[in-house]
Amino acid sequence: MTPPSQAATYERARRRANVCVWTVALQVRRLRTEEPEDGGFVLRRWADLEFLIVALTRLRRAGVLASKIPVIRDDMCVALKEFDRALPALTKMRNIAEHFDDYAMDQGYDRNVSRKSLEDGVIAGTRFQWLGCELDADMSLAAASQLFQALQLAGSSLSRHD
Repeated sequence: MTPPSQAATYERARRRANVCVWTVALQVRRLRTEEPEDGGFVLRRWADLEFLIVALTRLRRAGVLASKIPVIRDDMCVALKEFDRALPALTKMRNIAEHFDDYAMDQGYDRNVSRKSLEDGVIAGTRFQWLGCELDADMSLAAASQLFQALQLAGSSLSRHD
């Protein structure tokens, strides 16, 4: 099977990133507002923060996919480093949330994380403190938008190399 062209890979990454950045915006909006289910589901904001972590991680993966295209690799690597610098807790939060079962048995990769801390977090407005880390939803949206803009800009330089 022939590998996809650079243009096809870029378009796939851009389409996925587009969905993800809209999803990040949706989750941030939900964190800023009262929602109909708040009265019955007291952990709704916690759930929305977990979905925000997923959306941010998927956006990052779309950026990584774009970075596999040689002519835009350098630009995308810079954009990914900026994204990671803006959201230093994202990877840790994602890994622990994704491998919750291992951490619940004190068998997670990060031995500094106790099973007793898994459900102990603080939500203050759009800020989430968990596992000794903080994720600010507003900063997340700004970082997501910057990564998506970098991906779009890189696409214009890709078209000049075709």
